[in-house]
Amino acid sequence: MNIYEAMHEANVRTNGEYKASVSGAYGEYSISSVMRSLPDYYHIINDVLLPTKKGSTQIDHTIVSPFGIFIIETKNHKGMIFGDCYGKVWTQVLRGAGRHTFYSPVKQNEGHIVNLSRTINVPINCFTGMIVFTNEDVNLDNVSCPFCYRIQSLYDAILSYQNVIFNEKQVDKIIDRIDKVNKSGYKASKAHVEYVKGIKQQAEMRKLMRGY
Repeated sequence: MNIYEAMHEANVRTNGEYKASVSGAYGEYSISSVMRSLPDYYHIINDVLLPTKKGSTQIDHTIVSPFGIFIIETKNHKGMIFGDCYGKVWTQVLRGAGRHTFYSPVKQNEGHIVNLSRTINVPINCFTGMIVFTNEDVNLDNVSCPFCYRIQSLYDAILSYQNVIFNEKQVDKIIDRIDKVNKSGYKASKAHVEYVKGIKQQAEMRKLMRGY
């Protein structure tokens, strides 16, 4: 079953409540529509907030399945993207707006995986990291990373993993462990926002100080 068929089936199954609009060859995909198209044995946990030594870290999307744990980092950048699996910085080039660098989503996701693996005591080789660009106007031709996808390819990429490594009881246990460590309640989420804001303010201050 391809992504179009899966989305149509989900729409029928939910009596039209499932909305996945498709426009032209590319379609207006969203992460939520792809997630909801997955079979029921893929358990999606959004915005997992984990404690770290420095504060907290947030994982965009975690999928627990018989085929492993998928950690998905989403980016909404458009334009031409340059990057690989090894560098700490990626580059975005926008027509008429120059170049902008951003921290490698691969390194960012690796941090998430290491953190979650240690926290829930699940071997790191049970995790699969995926980087997904959701903007239709992104060009990934200059990205050298086998697990970096446009949103249109995410569904098939997830389903390509068919080696069963967890039974049903193990899947339930992993979900319970994530639930216990997930700090994404209202107060914790607010504290995380303040923590990130503080980091940004410190970075701006360092930039100003270097100017003197």
